[in-house]
Parts: sequence; C-alpha cells; structure tokens
Amino acid sequence: MSNIANILKLEDEIQIIEAIGEIIWQKKEETEDFSTLTDEEKVFVFVDLFEGAMGEGGFQFFFNSDAGDFVEEIITSYNEIKAVKTAKLISKALELFPANKYSPDAEIRSAFIAKADENILSGWEDLDELFFENETEEDIVTLIVDYIKANEDQFGS
Repeated sequence: MSNIANILKLEDEIQIIEAIGEIIWQKKEETEDFSTLTDEEKVFVFVDLFEGAMGEGGFQFFFNSDAGDFVEEIITSYNEIKAVKTAKLISKALELFPANKYSPDAEIRSAFIAKADENILSGWEDLDELFFENETEEDIVTLIVDYIKANEDQFGS
C-alpha cells in the first residue's frame, strides 16, 4: 500500500491536504519549476498557491505576488477539481485588468497595480468578499480531497 493510500485513510481532510502537500512540495523542490510533478499534482499546487495568496490579502495580493503568474493554470485547476464558481470568480478578477495590461510577470503587474484606478481595486475587493462568502458554497477542501482520491495513482509517484 502506498504512502498516499495511507494518507487518504485519515479522517481529517485538512490533515490529508497537509500531508499530500508536504510530499508534493518536497518533490517540487527538486527542480526550479514544476517539471517533476504530474499534471494532477500541479492542480493541487495551483489551488494551494491561490488559496494561500487569497488568505494573505485577497486578489490584490494575489496579482501582486508570484502566484499571479499562474492565473490561467489556477483557473484551469479549479475547473479540474469541479470548483466552477471559484474558477469564474478568478476569471472575473482577471477581466478587471484592461486589455493587454495583465502580464504573467509579477514585476510588470505590480507596477500596473500600483497605478491602478479605484474601479479595479474596488472590483477586486468586491470579488474578495464573494470569494470568502463563496467558501461555504464550494467546499474547496472536500473538492481537492475528492480529486486526490479520484487520481490517487498520480500523486506521490
């Protein structure tokens, strides 16, 4: 029986996520990028990056941080775990950037955000509220654990 199978026997979903996360992040540390990870592990990482950034300071923090480099991958990852409402919310936050103003480079985004008008910033604040209220509608913890269980053979290998 694999270590992942043993982890998935835990009753506490947060403990499952923390244990899986530890394995994945250790595996990721072997390289500068995500090349050692399976596609399913990348889904986990992108959801984890976004959740962490949002917990630190909402959409403005997210887009100012390196996590914002992966917004397209994050949207795809939320769709993969069947968190469609959250994926749409992230898309709406991305759409607040004027045409051609979003950059996958954090420094360029930060320079734009520093000069962003109040409509963009207040739009992100409104979406922050929806995100944090939305957590009760889409249980991301349960959805990611279900995703791991459905793709167990793709984790930790």
